[in-house]
Amino acid sequence: MTKRKTTRKKTARTAGRKRPVPGWIILSSGVLFGLLLAVIIYANGWVPEPVKNTDKPTPNETVQQPVEDVSEHVAKRANNYDFYTVLPEMEVVIPKEDIAREAAQKNQNYQYILQVASFKNKADAEALKAKIAFSGQIAYIQTIDVNNTLWHRVRVGPFDSGREADKQKRAIEKMGQRVLMLKETTDEVE
Repeated sequence: MTKRKTTRKKTARTAGRKRPVPGWIILSSGVLFGLLLAVIIYANGWVPEPVKNTDKPTPNETVQQPVEDVSEHVAKRANNYDFYTVLPEMEVVIPKEDIAREAAQKNQNYQYILQVASFKNKADAEALKAKIAFSGQIAYIQTIDVNNTLWHRVRVGPFDSGREADKQKRAIEKMGQRVLMLKETTDEVE
């Protein structure tokens, strides 16, 4: 009984298994069929004749067509523009004081400071300062009085460029700290 089961499985496998036709055979047979069909159509004269255009002039003939004068229309359009009279009326004059104040603001020197945290307890601030020191950066503690409460800010910097400050900020954030980047003018710094 066991032999029958094995033979059935073998026959079932070979019968259900068909080999597909390779793609190159299908492609080449399609191309050959198309060529054969084109040869039969051409041999029987079923190809339409190209249409000959007899409306074209021969090279010896010159056809003169009247040319329309459009100079009057062009001259009328050019006169419709009042750009030169409208532009001076729309001019806005900026006072010299505003220009000088804007230039002074652009020329101010800025520095960037990173504030890592702020604590009421100075021991917590010292611990964070030490943790930052182990990462290779120099931190300092700034103590301020807010509503009769002493706060101890842990800060890193100052940095002359925003790019360097951002680089250090990312390094501190990798340690798991949230960092606030502050931009101060050099006049504001104590």
